[in-house]
Amino acid sequence: MAERSIYAQIDEIRDVLQRRRRDHQRMRGHTESQEAEHILRLECVLKTLEWVRDHQEELREIAKVKR
Repeated sequence: MAERSIYAQIDEIRDVLQRRRRDHQRMRGHTESQEAEHILRLECVLKTLEWVRDHQEELREIAKVKR
């Protein structure tokens, strides 16, 4: 099975993050805190994927040197 492209992963995370943010606005108390933490984690994943997307060539060069 082929791996999904980084672009597809970014789109998926953006969609999930958008839904979570919308749902988070209606929450209160303990679940609100948990959801805020989950949103923060999703934001970090999104930033990481975007960085990898933007630096693919550099990462490939590093991988060649390491081999």
